[in-house]
Amino acid sequence: MYYDRLKSRVRASNAARRRQQEAKALIDCIDVKQHIAPVYYPLHEDVKAGRHSTYNLPGGRGSCKSSFVSVEIVSGIMQDGESNAIVFRAVGNTLRDSCYSQIGWAIDTLGVSHLWRGRVSPMSYTYLPTGQEILFRGLDDASKLKSIKPRRGTFRYIWLEEFSELPGANFTRNVMQSVLRGQGSSAIVFRSFNPPISANNWANVFIQEPDEKAVTLLTNYTQVPPEWLGEAFLYEAERLKALNYKAYEHCLLYTSPSPRD
Repeated sequence: MYYDRLKSRVRASNAARRRQQEAKALIDCIDVKQHIAPVYYPLHEDVKAGRHSTYNLPGGRGSCKSSFVSVEIVSGIMQDGESNAIVFRAVGNTLRDSCYSQIGWAIDTLGVSHLWRGRVSPMSYTYLPTGQEILFRGLDDASKLKSIKPRRGTFRYIWLEEFSELPGANFTRNVMQSVLRGQGSSAIVFRSFNPPISANNWANVFIQEPDEKAVTLLTNYTQVPPEWLGEAFLYEAERLKALNYKAYEHCLLYTSPSPRD
């Protein structure tokens, strides 16, 4: 009976290994660049090459920054059997309709939905061939972060969505110290947000601090293929431009924040 159980485990292990190899072959055949806006191609190559560890992504609405991050996380996990991800927003009840849905979009867009399972309580996606995870957490109670660990491997990807909504620089540093403790040296951090209008806002100041491991890319909707945005979005953008150019400039045509006292 012992040997029967042993044979069963060996068969299960071999089947799991085959599934992992088949899944790896699938993601190797996918051209990730087909699913990200061309303005992000240099950043995609930068991530692949491991040139930086932090990617600051301030940009206006419609700049597809969240689409870029979600595709990078999903494809990256599928290519590295020890990688996991954790996604943060300032308030937990905003995650399901934003980041969780965005990751689901990336999984579906890459054509790998059959390899992932999502659940909402607690909110997560699991990569079925290996058990790797994408976890979602609100920072309403940051004291609970010390107990968060992936089942296997490490948190390779950390996404701070709507970065400017966090309380401030010290809070952000404390969060990162809690999450990165014991996670190795290969973590990749994405900070995406619609920049506040004032250059003196803490988030705008924070991403300008000298950091040789960080890179910042400012984007707006004009750098995205128009067909990705749709006629309705483009119409409303032009309408806002005509009615309130200052609002249009800040919300959509982001270049850089204006200094204020």
